[in-house]
Amino acid sequence: MPDRHDVPVLIAGAGPIGLTLAADLAWRNIPSLIVDPQEQIVEHPRAISIGVRSMEHFRRIGLDQHVIDAGVPREQVLDVVFVTRMLGKEIFRFKIPSIDQLSTRSVSLQKAIPETAASPYYKTWTAQAPLECMLRQHVQYLPQTELRVGWTLMSFQEHTDSVTAVIRDNAGQHEETLTAAFLAGCDGARSRVREGLGINMQGRGTLGGAMGFYFRAPELRARLGADAGVMYWMLAPDCGGTIYTIDGGDEWVFNRYFNSQEEANNVDPLRSIHAAIGEPLNVEVISALDWQPRQLVARSFGSERAFLAGDACHLFVPTGGLGMNTGIGDAADLAWKIQAVLEGWGGPALLPGYDRERRPIGEQNTLEAADNYDRSRAIQAYPEGLEEETARGEAARTSIAVQLPPKIKHFAPIGMHLGYCYENSPLVVADGTPIPPHEPASYKPTTRPGHRAPHAWLQADRSTLDWFGDGFVLICTSGSAAEASGLVEAARSSGVPIRIETIDEPKIVALYEKRFVLVRPDGHVCWRADEPPTDPDIIVQTVTGRLR
Repeated sequence: MPDRHDVPVLIAGAGPIGLTLAADLAWRNIPSLIVDPQEQIVEHPRAISIGVRSMEHFRRIGLDQHVIDAGVPREQVLDVVFVTRMLGKEIFRFKIPSIDQLSTRSVSLQKAIPETAASPYYKTWTAQAPLECMLRQHVQYLPQTELRVGWTLMSFQEHTDSVTAVIRDNAGQHEETLTAAFLAGCDGARSRVREGLGINMQGRGTLGGAMGFYFRAPELRARLGADAGVMYWMLAPDCGGTIYTIDGGDEWVFNRYFNSQEEANNVDPLRSIHAAIGEPLNVEVISALDWQPRQLVARSFGSERAFLAGDACHLFVPTGGLGMNTGIGDAADLAWKIQAVLEGWGGPALLPGYDRERRPIGEQNTLEAADNYDRSRAIQAYPEGLEEETARGEAARTSIAVQLPPKIKHFAPIGMHLGYCYENSPLVVADGTPIPPHEPASYKPTTRPGHRAPHAWLQADRSTLDWFGDGFVLICTSGSAAEASGLVEAARSSGVPIRIETIDEPKIVALYEKRFVLVRPDGHVCWRADEPPTDPDIIVQTVTGRLR
Protein backbone atom coordinates (compact mmCIF):
# COMPACT_ATOMS: atom_id res chain seq x y z
CA MET A 1 0.00 0.00 0.00
CA PRO A 2 1.46 3.43 -0.88
CA ASP A 3 2.25 5.82 1.93
CA ARG A 4 -0.46 8.24 0.87
CA HIS A 5 -3.88 8.09 -0.72
CA ASP A 6 -6.16 10.98 -1.61
CA VAL A 7 -8.76 9.11 0.44
CA PRO A 8 -8.62 5.73 2.20
CA VAL A 9 -12.07 4.65 0.96
CA LEU A 10 -13.99 5.88 -2.07
CA ILE A 11 -17.69 5.00 -1.90
CA ALA A 12 -19.76 5.05 -5.08
CA GLY A 13 -23.40 5.57 -4.12
CA ALA A 14 -25.03 7.67 -1.40
CA GLY A 15 -28.03 5.46 -0.81
CA PRO A 16 -28.67 3.82 2.57
CA ILE A 17 -25.85 1.30 2.09
CA GLY A 18 -23.15 3.73 1.01
CA LEU A 19 -24.12 6.20 3.73
CA THR A 20 -24.21 3.49 6.40
CA LEU A 21 -20.76 2.32 5.30
CA ALA A 22 -19.42 5.87 5.49
CA ALA A 23 -20.96 6.39 8.95
CA ASP A 24 -19.54 3.08 10.21
CA LEU A 25 -16.08 3.86 8.83
CA ALA A 26 -16.21 7.31 10.44
CA TRP A 27 -17.14 5.70 13.77
CA ARG A 28 -13.92 3.72 13.30
CA ASN A 29 -12.08 6.96 12.42
CA ILE A 30 -11.56 5.91 8.78
CA PRO A 31 -12.09 8.77 6.27
CA SER A 32 -14.13 8.26 3.14
CA LEU A 33 -15.38 10.16 0.11
CA ILE A 34 -18.91 9.37 -1.10
CA VAL A 35 -20.01 10.32 -4.63
CA ASP A 36 -23.50 10.03 -6.09
CA PRO A 37 -25.01 11.55 -9.24
CA GLN A 38 -28.39 12.03 -7.48
CA GLU A 39 -28.41 15.51 -5.99
CA GLN A 40 -31.80 14.98 -4.36
CA ILE A 41 -33.04 11.91 -2.52
CA VAL A 42 -35.58 9.99 -4.58
CA GLU A 43 -38.90 11.01 -3.06
CA HIS A 44 -40.74 7.85 -4.08
CA PRO A 45 -40.49 5.38 -1.16
CA ARG A 46 -38.84 2.07 -1.90
CA ALA A 47 -37.63 -0.13 0.95
CA ILE A 48 -39.59 -0.08 4.20
CA SER A 49 -38.91 -1.56 7.65
CA ILE A 50 -35.52 -1.66 9.35
CA GLY A 51 -34.66 -5.14 10.60
CA VAL A 52 -33.49 -6.15 14.05
CA ARG A 53 -29.85 -6.66 13.12
CA SER A 54 -29.72 -3.40 11.17
CA MET A 55 -31.00 -1.58 14.25
CA GLU A 56 -28.26 -3.22 16.32
CA HIS A 57 -25.67 -1.91 13.85
CA PHE A 58 -27.21 1.57 14.04
CA ARG A 59 -27.17 1.31 17.85
CA ARG A 60 -23.43 0.72 17.80
CA ILE A 61 -22.76 3.92 15.84
CA GLY A 62 -25.28 5.94 17.86
CA LEU A 63 -28.04 6.26 15.27
CA ASP A 64 -30.75 3.84 16.42
CA GLN A 65 -33.01 6.48 17.97
CA HIS A 66 -32.60 8.72 14.93
CA VAL A 67 -33.72 5.82 12.72
CA ILE A 68 -36.81 5.34 14.91
CA ASP A 69 -37.60 9.06 14.88
CA ALA A 70 -37.45 9.07 11.07
CA GLY A 71 -40.28 6.52 10.95
CA VAL A 72 -43.87 6.26 12.13
CA PRO A 73 -44.77 7.55 15.62
CA ARG A 74 -43.45 5.40 18.45
CA GLU A 75 -46.96 4.65 19.70
CA GLN A 76 -48.08 3.27 16.31
CA VAL A 77 -48.68 -0.48 16.42
CA LEU A 78 -47.01 -2.24 13.50
CA ASP A 79 -49.79 -4.71 12.68
CA VAL A 80 -49.97 -6.28 9.22
CA VAL A 81 -53.55 -6.87 8.10
CA PHE A 82 -54.99 -9.06 5.34
CA VAL A 83 -58.22 -7.65 3.92
CA THR A 84 -60.47 -7.88 0.90
CA ARG A 85 -59.91 -4.13 0.48
CA MET A 86 -58.56 -1.63 3.02
CA LEU A 87 -62.06 -0.52 4.03
CA GLY A 88 -63.56 -3.91 3.29
CA LYS A 89 -63.48 -7.17 5.24
CA GLU A 90 -60.60 -8.01 7.57
CA ILE A 91 -59.41 -11.59 7.01
CA PHE A 92 -56.42 -11.96 9.33
CA ARG A 93 -54.15 -9.76 11.44
CA PHE A 94 -50.55 -10.20 12.54
CA LYS A 95 -50.16 -8.23 15.76
CA ILE A 96 -46.75 -6.56 16.00
CA PRO A 97 -45.94 -4.25 18.93
CA SER A 98 -45.16 -0.56 18.67
CA ILE A 99 -41.77 0.85 19.66
CA ASP A 100 -43.36 2.14 22.89
CA GLN A 101 -44.79 -1.29 23.72
CA LEU A 102 -41.48 -2.99 22.98
CA SER A 103 -39.58 -0.59 25.23
CA THR A 104 -41.59 -1.71 28.29
CA ARG A 105 -40.00 -5.18 28.07
CA SER A 106 -43.17 -6.53 29.62
CA VAL A 107 -43.45 -10.16 30.62
CA SER A 108 -46.78 -10.47 28.79
CA LEU A 109 -45.21 -9.25 25.55
CA GLN A 110 -42.31 -11.70 25.84
CA LYS A 111 -44.78 -14.50 26.46
CA ALA A 112 -46.80 -13.52 23.41
CA ILE A 113 -43.74 -12.94 21.20
CA PRO A 114 -40.73 -14.68 22.81
CA GLU A 115 -38.41 -13.36 20.11
CA THR A 116 -38.74 -9.83 21.53
CA ALA A 117 -36.33 -10.90 24.29
CA ALA A 118 -33.59 -11.62 21.74
CA SER A 119 -32.73 -7.98 20.97
CA PRO A 120 -33.44 -4.42 22.11
CA TYR A 121 -35.43 -4.17 18.83
CA TYR A 122 -38.08 -6.17 17.01
CA LYS A 123 -39.51 -4.23 14.07
CA THR A 124 -38.88 -0.61 13.12
CA TRP A 125 -41.13 1.00 10.51
CA THR A 126 -38.94 3.55 8.74
CA ALA A 127 -38.93 4.02 4.97
CA GLN A 128 -35.83 4.36 2.80
CA ALA A 129 -36.28 8.03 1.86
CA PRO A 130 -36.43 9.41 5.45
CA LEU A 131 -33.64 7.03 6.45
CA GLU A 132 -31.44 8.36 3.64
CA CYS A 133 -32.28 11.94 4.62
CA MET A 134 -31.21 11.29 8.21
CA LEU A 135 -28.02 9.52 7.13
CA ARG A 136 -27.07 12.31 4.70
CA GLN A 137 -27.43 14.90 7.44
CA HIS A 138 -25.36 12.73 9.76
CA VAL A 139 -22.39 12.12 7.45
CA GLN A 140 -22.28 15.76 6.31
CA TYR A 141 -21.23 16.79 9.81
CA LEU A 142 -18.65 14.07 10.34
CA PRO A 143 -15.01 15.23 10.03
CA GLN A 144 -14.01 11.88 8.49
CA THR A 145 -16.47 12.00 5.57
CA GLU A 146 -16.92 14.06 2.45
CA LEU A 147 -20.23 13.73 0.60
CA ARG A 148 -20.36 14.90 -3.00
CA VAL A 149 -23.80 14.65 -4.54
CA GLY A 150 -24.01 15.51 -8.22
CA TRP A 151 -20.75 13.63 -8.84
CA THR A 152 -20.36 10.34 -10.70
CA LEU A 153 -17.70 7.66 -10.66
CA MET A 154 -16.72 7.57 -14.34
CA SER A 155 -14.06 4.87 -14.31
CA PHE A 156 -11.54 3.16 -12.09
CA GLN A 157 -8.41 1.08 -12.38
CA GLU A 158 -7.26 -1.35 -9.73
CA HIS A 159 -3.60 -1.70 -8.82
CA THR A 160 -1.76 -3.97 -6.43
CA ASP A 161 -1.72 -1.34 -3.72
CA SER A 162 -4.50 1.11 -4.63
CA VAL A 163 -7.43 2.07 -6.85
CA THR A 164 -7.24 5.03 -9.21
CA ALA A 165 -10.64 6.54 -9.98
CA VAL A 166 -11.99 9.31 -12.16
CA ILE A 167 -14.98 11.25 -10.83
CA ARG A 168 -16.89 14.01 -12.64
CA ASP A 169 -19.60 16.48 -11.67
CA ASN A 170 -22.95 16.31 -13.43
CA ALA A 171 -22.38 19.57 -15.30
CA GLY A 172 -19.18 18.17 -16.79
CA GLN A 173 -17.19 21.20 -15.66
CA HIS A 174 -15.00 19.44 -13.12
CA GLU A 175 -13.22 16.11 -13.31
CA GLU A 176 -10.81 14.68 -10.79
CA THR A 177 -8.49 11.69 -10.70
CA LEU A 178 -7.88 10.39 -7.20
CA THR A 179 -6.27 7.44 -5.51
CA ALA A 180 -7.99 5.35 -2.84
CA ALA A 181 -6.87 2.36 -0.85
CA PHE A 182 -10.28 0.75 -1.45
CA LEU A 183 -13.38 1.29 -3.59
CA ALA A 184 -16.86 0.31 -2.39
CA GLY A 185 -19.55 -0.08 -5.03
CA CYS A 186 -22.81 0.78 -3.27
CA ASP A 187 -24.20 2.11 -6.53
CA GLY A 188 -27.31 0.05 -7.00
CA ALA A 189 -28.76 -2.39 -9.49
CA ARG A 190 -26.93 -0.82 -12.47
CA SER A 191 -23.66 -0.68 -10.57
CA ARG A 192 -20.82 0.90 -12.50
CA VAL A 193 -18.37 -0.74 -10.10
CA ARG A 194 -19.81 -4.20 -10.77
CA GLU A 195 -19.68 -3.51 -14.51
CA GLY A 196 -16.08 -2.33 -14.22
CA LEU A 197 -15.14 -5.52 -12.38
CA GLY A 198 -16.84 -7.63 -15.06
CA ILE A 199 -19.01 -9.47 -12.52
CA ASN A 200 -22.28 -11.02 -13.69
CA MET A 201 -25.45 -11.71 -11.71
CA GLN A 202 -27.11 -15.11 -11.40
CA GLY A 203 -30.42 -16.38 -10.03
CA ARG A 204 -34.06 -16.74 -10.96
CA GLY A 205 -34.13 -13.32 -12.61
CA THR A 206 -37.35 -11.31 -12.96
CA LEU A 207 -40.32 -12.92 -11.21
CA GLY A 208 -43.16 -10.71 -12.45
CA GLY A 209 -44.22 -7.10 -12.87
CA ALA A 210 -45.08 -4.41 -10.33
CA MET A 211 -46.02 -0.77 -10.00
CA GLY A 212 -45.61 1.41 -6.93
CA PHE A 213 -47.99 4.33 -6.33
CA TYR A 214 -46.99 6.90 -3.74
CA PHE A 215 -50.06 8.83 -2.68
CA ARG A 216 -51.56 11.13 -0.10
CA ALA A 217 -54.98 10.29 1.37
CA PRO A 218 -55.94 12.68 4.21
CA GLU A 219 -59.09 10.75 5.22
CA LEU A 220 -57.74 7.21 5.13
CA ARG A 221 -56.02 6.97 8.51
CA ALA A 222 -59.13 8.11 10.38
CA ARG A 223 -61.35 5.75 8.40
CA LEU A 224 -59.18 2.79 9.45
CA GLY A 225 -59.95 3.48 13.10
CA ALA A 226 -58.03 3.11 16.34
CA ASP A 227 -56.58 -0.29 15.42
CA ALA A 228 -55.06 0.81 12.12
CA GLY A 229 -52.06 -1.25 11.02
CA VAL A 230 -49.01 -0.17 9.03
CA MET A 231 -49.46 -2.58 6.10
CA TYR A 232 -52.52 -3.97 4.35
CA TRP A 233 -52.64 -6.88 1.94
CA MET A 234 -55.58 -6.61 -0.46
CA LEU A 235 -56.91 -9.91 -1.77
CA ALA A 236 -59.86 -8.79 -3.89
CA PRO A 237 -59.35 -9.85 -7.53
CA ASP A 238 -58.76 -6.40 -9.05
CA CYS A 239 -56.30 -4.99 -6.52
CA GLY A 240 -53.82 -7.65 -5.41
CA GLY A 241 -50.89 -6.04 -3.61
CA THR A 242 -49.94 -4.12 -0.49
CA ILE A 243 -50.60 -0.65 0.87
CA TYR A 244 -48.36 0.57 3.66
CA THR A 245 -47.99 3.80 5.60
CA ILE A 246 -44.91 5.99 5.34
CA ASP A 247 -45.49 8.40 8.21
CA GLY A 248 -48.38 6.94 10.21
CA GLY A 249 -50.48 9.78 8.78
CA ASP A 250 -51.67 10.57 5.27
CA GLU A 251 -48.76 9.29 3.13
CA TRP A 252 -49.05 5.77 1.71
CA VAL A 253 -47.56 3.49 -0.93
CA PHE A 254 -49.50 0.93 -2.95
CA ASN A 255 -47.36 -1.82 -4.48
CA ARG A 256 -49.55 -3.52 -7.06
CA TYR A 257 -48.34 -6.90 -8.35
CA PHE A 258 -48.95 -8.15 -11.88
CA ASN A 259 -48.17 -11.26 -13.89
CA SER A 260 -46.10 -9.28 -16.40
CA GLN A 261 -44.56 -5.85 -16.86
CA GLU A 262 -46.81 -5.26 -19.87
CA GLU A 263 -49.85 -5.67 -17.62
CA ALA A 264 -48.33 -3.25 -15.11
CA ASN A 265 -47.72 -0.59 -17.74
CA ASN A 266 -51.43 -0.38 -18.63
CA VAL A 267 -52.81 0.33 -15.16
CA ASP A 268 -54.50 3.60 -14.15
CA PRO A 269 -52.94 4.71 -10.81
CA LEU A 270 -55.93 6.54 -9.31
CA ARG A 271 -58.44 3.87 -10.31
CA SER A 272 -56.18 1.17 -8.95
CA ILE A 273 -55.71 2.97 -5.60
CA HIS A 274 -59.46 3.53 -5.23
CA ALA A 275 -60.12 -0.14 -5.93
CA ALA A 276 -57.62 -1.17 -3.26
CA ILE A 277 -59.03 1.24 -0.65
CA GLY A 278 -62.57 0.18 -1.46
CA GLU A 279 -64.01 3.70 -1.70
CA PRO A 280 -63.24 6.75 -3.88
CA LEU A 281 -61.65 8.78 -1.11
CA ASN A 282 -59.80 12.03 -1.80
CA VAL A 283 -56.41 10.82 -3.12
CA GLU A 284 -53.42 12.74 -4.51
CA VAL A 285 -51.02 10.58 -6.53
CA ILE A 286 -47.54 11.92 -5.78
CA SER A 287 -45.56 9.55 -8.00
CA ALA A 288 -45.76 6.22 -9.82
CA LEU A 289 -42.81 3.91 -10.31
CA ASP A 290 -42.61 0.64 -12.17
CA TRP A 291 -40.17 -1.91 -10.78
CA GLN A 292 -39.34 -5.57 -11.19
CA PRO A 293 -39.42 -8.23 -8.48
CA ARG A 294 -36.11 -10.09 -8.95
CA GLN A 295 -33.87 -12.72 -7.40
CA LEU A 296 -30.29 -12.15 -8.48
CA VAL A 297 -26.91 -12.36 -6.74
CA ALA A 298 -23.48 -11.34 -8.03
CA ARG A 299 -21.11 -14.22 -8.78
CA SER A 300 -18.51 -12.40 -6.69
CA PHE A 301 -18.76 -9.56 -4.18
CA GLY A 302 -15.57 -7.90 -5.36
CA SER A 303 -11.87 -8.11 -6.03
CA GLU A 304 -8.73 -7.38 -4.01
CA ARG A 305 -9.49 -3.67 -3.55
CA ALA A 306 -12.96 -3.04 -5.01
CA PHE A 307 -16.06 -4.42 -3.32
CA LEU A 308 -19.81 -4.55 -3.92
CA ALA A 309 -22.56 -4.02 -1.35
CA GLY A 310 -26.34 -3.70 -1.36
CA ASP A 311 -28.25 -3.75 -4.66
CA ALA A 312 -24.94 -3.74 -6.52
CA CYS A 313 -24.55 -7.41 -5.55
CA HIS A 314 -28.03 -8.70 -4.69
CA LEU A 315 -31.48 -7.84 -6.03
CA PHE A 316 -34.61 -8.73 -4.09
CA VAL A 317 -38.33 -9.01 -4.16
CA PRO A 318 -39.41 -6.74 -1.28
CA THR A 319 -41.53 -9.50 0.27
CA GLY A 320 -39.94 -9.94 3.67
CA GLY A 321 -38.12 -6.61 3.91
CA LEU A 322 -34.71 -8.23 3.50
CA GLY A 323 -33.13 -6.22 0.69
CA MET A 324 -31.95 -3.00 2.31
CA ASN A 325 -31.26 -4.84 5.57
CA THR A 326 -28.98 -7.33 3.83
CA GLY A 327 -27.09 -4.38 2.35
CA ILE A 328 -26.70 -2.76 5.77
CA GLY A 329 -25.22 -6.07 6.94
CA ASP A 330 -22.78 -5.92 4.02
CA ALA A 331 -21.67 -2.44 5.12
CA ALA A 332 -21.14 -3.52 8.73
CA ASP A 333 -19.04 -6.51 7.66
CA LEU A 334 -16.96 -4.52 5.19
CA ALA A 335 -16.30 -1.59 7.55
CA TRP A 336 -14.43 -3.45 10.28
CA LYS A 337 -12.40 -5.43 7.76
CA ILE A 338 -11.30 -2.27 5.96
CA GLN A 339 -10.40 -0.70 9.31
CA ALA A 340 -8.32 -3.72 10.30
CA VAL A 341 -6.34 -3.74 7.06
CA LEU A 342 -5.75 0.03 7.03
CA GLU A 343 -4.59 -0.03 10.64
CA GLY A 344 -2.29 -2.98 9.99
CA TRP A 345 -3.80 -5.65 12.23
CA GLY A 346 -5.87 -7.27 9.48
CA GLY A 347 -4.09 -9.84 7.33
CA PRO A 348 -4.21 -10.58 3.58
CA ALA A 349 -7.10 -13.06 3.90
CA LEU A 350 -9.37 -10.69 5.82
CA LEU A 351 -10.96 -8.69 2.98
CA PRO A 352 -11.26 -11.72 0.65
CA GLY A 353 -13.30 -13.16 3.52
CA TYR A 354 -15.98 -10.53 2.79
CA ASP A 355 -17.12 -12.47 -0.28
CA ARG A 356 -16.86 -15.81 1.55
CA GLU A 357 -19.06 -14.55 4.37
CA ARG A 358 -21.59 -12.22 2.77
CA ARG A 359 -22.33 -13.87 -0.59
CA PRO A 360 -23.97 -16.96 1.00
CA ILE A 361 -26.13 -14.59 3.08
CA GLY A 362 -27.13 -12.70 -0.07
CA GLU A 363 -28.11 -15.97 -1.74
CA GLN A 364 -30.03 -17.20 1.29
CA ASN A 365 -31.92 -13.96 1.77
CA THR A 366 -32.84 -13.39 -1.89
CA LEU A 367 -34.20 -16.94 -2.11
CA GLU A 368 -36.22 -16.45 1.09
CA ALA A 369 -37.73 -13.24 -0.30
CA ALA A 370 -38.59 -15.01 -3.57
CA ASP A 371 -40.23 -17.82 -1.60
CA ASN A 372 -42.34 -15.24 0.24
CA TYR A 373 -43.33 -13.79 -3.12
CA ASP A 374 -44.32 -17.18 -4.51
CA ARG A 375 -46.43 -17.97 -1.46
CA SER A 376 -48.12 -14.57 -1.59
CA ARG A 377 -49.04 -15.08 -5.21
CA ALA A 378 -50.49 -18.49 -4.36
CA ILE A 379 -52.74 -16.95 -1.69
CA GLN A 380 -54.13 -14.59 -4.31
CA ALA A 381 -55.93 -17.45 -6.07
CA TYR A 382 -59.16 -15.82 -5.02
CA PRO A 383 -62.05 -18.06 -3.89
CA GLU A 384 -65.41 -17.17 -5.37
CA GLY A 385 -67.57 -14.87 -3.31
CA LEU A 386 -64.65 -13.47 -1.26
CA GLU A 387 -66.38 -10.13 -0.65
CA GLU A 388 -69.92 -11.40 -0.23
CA GLU A 389 -71.97 -10.85 2.93
CA THR A 390 -73.03 -14.48 2.74
CA ALA A 391 -72.11 -17.85 4.19
CA ARG A 392 -70.16 -18.50 1.00
CA GLY A 393 -68.25 -15.25 1.51
CA GLU A 394 -67.47 -16.10 5.13
CA ALA A 395 -66.24 -19.54 4.09
CA ALA A 396 -64.07 -18.03 1.35
CA ARG A 397 -62.42 -15.63 3.80
CA THR A 398 -61.91 -18.39 6.35
CA SER A 399 -60.27 -20.59 3.72
CA ILE A 400 -57.65 -17.87 3.21
CA ALA A 401 -57.24 -17.04 6.91
CA VAL A 402 -56.23 -20.59 7.80
CA GLN A 403 -53.34 -20.37 5.31
CA LEU A 404 -51.88 -17.18 6.77
CA PRO A 405 -50.25 -17.85 10.18
CA PRO A 406 -47.06 -19.33 8.62
CA LYS A 407 -46.60 -16.05 6.76
CA ILE A 408 -45.28 -14.44 9.96
CA LYS A 409 -41.87 -15.29 8.44
CA HIS A 410 -42.73 -12.69 5.82
CA PHE A 411 -43.44 -9.83 8.25
CA ALA A 412 -41.23 -10.57 11.27
CA PRO A 413 -38.42 -12.82 9.99
CA ILE A 414 -36.26 -12.53 13.09
CA GLY A 415 -34.54 -15.80 12.22
CA MET A 416 -33.35 -14.27 8.94
CA HIS A 417 -32.09 -11.14 10.69
CA LEU A 418 -30.42 -12.77 13.70
CA GLY A 419 -30.05 -16.47 12.92
CA TYR A 420 -27.70 -16.35 9.94
CA CYS A 421 -24.20 -17.74 10.35
CA TYR A 422 -20.87 -17.31 8.59
CA GLU A 423 -20.57 -21.04 8.06
CA ASN A 424 -17.28 -22.31 6.64
CA SER A 425 -15.73 -18.86 6.92
CA PRO A 426 -11.91 -18.88 6.80
CA LEU A 427 -12.05 -16.19 9.52
CA VAL A 428 -13.91 -18.32 12.05
CA VAL A 429 -12.55 -21.20 14.16
CA ALA A 430 -15.25 -23.89 13.97
CA ASP A 431 -15.85 -26.01 17.06
CA GLY A 432 -17.41 -29.04 15.36
CA THR A 433 -20.93 -28.48 16.65
CA PRO A 434 -23.78 -29.18 14.21
CA ILE A 435 -25.54 -26.41 12.32
CA PRO A 436 -28.69 -25.52 14.27
CA PRO A 437 -32.05 -25.60 12.45
CA HIS A 438 -32.71 -22.35 10.62
CA GLU A 439 -36.25 -21.04 11.07
CA PRO A 440 -37.02 -17.72 9.34
CA ALA A 441 -39.64 -16.64 11.90
CA SER A 442 -37.95 -17.82 15.11
CA TYR A 443 -34.55 -17.45 16.69
CA LYS A 444 -32.61 -19.27 19.39
CA PRO A 445 -29.50 -17.46 20.63
CA THR A 446 -26.19 -19.29 20.40
CA THR A 447 -22.47 -18.57 20.65
CA ARG A 448 -21.62 -21.20 18.06
CA PRO A 449 -18.73 -19.75 15.98
CA GLY A 450 -19.97 -17.70 13.03
CA HIS A 451 -23.21 -16.67 14.75
CA ARG A 452 -24.12 -13.29 16.22
CA ALA A 453 -23.19 -13.01 19.89
CA PRO A 454 -26.40 -12.96 21.98
CA HIS A 455 -28.05 -9.96 23.55
CA ALA A 456 -28.74 -9.75 27.27
CA TRP A 457 -29.48 -6.72 29.41
CA LEU A 458 -26.62 -5.83 31.76
CA GLN A 459 -28.29 -2.70 33.14
CA ALA A 460 -31.43 -0.74 32.35
CA ASP A 461 -30.20 0.49 28.98
CA ARG A 462 -26.94 -1.40 28.50
CA SER A 463 -26.79 -4.62 26.51
CA THR A 464 -24.05 -7.16 25.95
CA LEU A 465 -24.25 -5.89 22.36
CA ASP A 466 -22.73 -2.63 23.59
CA TRP A 467 -19.47 -4.45 24.26
CA PHE A 468 -18.87 -5.08 20.57
CA GLY A 469 -17.48 -2.96 17.76
CA ASP A 470 -14.19 -1.50 18.92
CA GLY A 471 -11.79 -4.42 18.43
CA PHE A 472 -12.16 -8.01 19.62
CA VAL A 473 -13.82 -8.87 22.92
CA LEU A 474 -13.02 -12.01 24.89
CA ILE A 475 -15.95 -12.86 27.15
CA CYS A 476 -14.98 -14.95 30.17
CA THR A 477 -17.02 -16.39 32.98
CA SER A 478 -16.16 -15.02 36.38
CA GLY A 479 -12.77 -16.17 37.68
CA SER A 480 -11.54 -17.54 34.34
CA ALA A 481 -10.03 -14.41 32.77
CA ALA A 482 -6.51 -15.18 34.03
CA GLU A 483 -6.57 -18.50 32.16
CA ALA A 484 -7.09 -16.64 28.88
CA SER A 485 -4.01 -14.43 29.25
CA GLY A 486 -2.20 -16.33 26.48
CA LEU A 487 -4.85 -15.44 23.90
CA VAL A 488 -4.93 -11.81 24.97
CA GLU A 489 -1.13 -11.54 24.84
CA ALA A 490 -1.02 -13.21 21.41
CA ALA A 491 -3.49 -10.65 20.08
CA ARG A 492 -1.81 -7.64 21.63
CA SER A 493 1.65 -8.70 20.48
CA SER A 494 0.27 -8.68 16.93
CA GLY A 495 -1.26 -5.23 17.37
CA VAL A 496 -4.81 -6.61 17.46
CA PRO A 497 -7.15 -4.55 19.69
CA ILE A 498 -8.70 -6.81 22.32
CA ARG A 499 -10.18 -6.54 25.79
CA ILE A 500 -11.83 -8.87 28.30
CA GLU A 501 -15.40 -8.66 29.58
CA THR A 502 -16.49 -10.89 32.47
CA ILE A 503 -19.92 -12.42 32.99
CA ASP A 504 -21.15 -13.85 36.26
CA GLU A 505 -24.96 -13.50 36.14
CA PRO A 506 -26.19 -17.12 35.79
CA LYS A 507 -28.65 -16.44 32.96
CA ILE A 508 -26.01 -14.68 30.87
CA VAL A 509 -23.44 -17.38 31.64
CA ALA A 510 -25.94 -19.98 30.37
CA LEU A 511 -26.73 -17.84 27.33
CA TYR A 512 -23.05 -17.66 26.34
CA GLU A 513 -22.69 -21.45 26.71
CA LYS A 514 -18.87 -21.61 27.04
CA ARG A 515 -16.31 -20.25 29.52
CA PHE A 516 -14.46 -18.38 26.76
CA VAL A 517 -16.16 -16.67 23.80
CA LEU A 518 -14.19 -14.49 21.37
CA VAL A 519 -16.29 -11.91 19.51
CA ARG A 520 -15.22 -9.94 16.43
CA PRO A 521 -15.74 -6.20 15.91
CA ASP A 522 -18.95 -6.94 13.98
CA GLY A 523 -20.46 -8.80 16.93
CA HIS A 524 -20.03 -12.32 15.50
CA VAL A 525 -18.42 -15.10 17.50
CA CYS A 526 -15.18 -16.33 15.95
CA TRP A 527 -13.97 -18.83 18.60
CA ARG A 528 -15.25 -20.39 21.79
CA ALA A 529 -14.22 -23.12 24.23
CA ASP A 530 -14.39 -24.24 27.83
CA GLU A 531 -10.60 -24.40 28.05
CA PRO A 532 -7.97 -21.83 27.05
CA PRO A 533 -6.40 -22.46 23.65
CA THR A 534 -3.22 -24.50 23.40
CA ASP A 535 -2.07 -22.43 20.40
CA PRO A 536 -3.50 -18.91 20.77
CA ASP A 537 -1.34 -17.55 17.92
CA ILE A 538 -3.18 -19.75 15.40
CA ILE A 539 -6.53 -18.45 16.61
CA VAL A 540 -5.41 -14.82 16.36
CA GLN A 541 -3.94 -15.36 12.88
CA THR A 542 -7.13 -17.09 11.70
CA VAL A 543 -9.67 -14.54 12.93
CA THR A 544 -7.63 -11.57 11.65
CA GLY A 545 -7.01 -13.06 8.21
CA ARG A 546 -3.28 -13.59 8.65
CA LEU A 547 -3.57 -17.33 8.08
CA ARG A 548 -4.02 -17.94 4.36
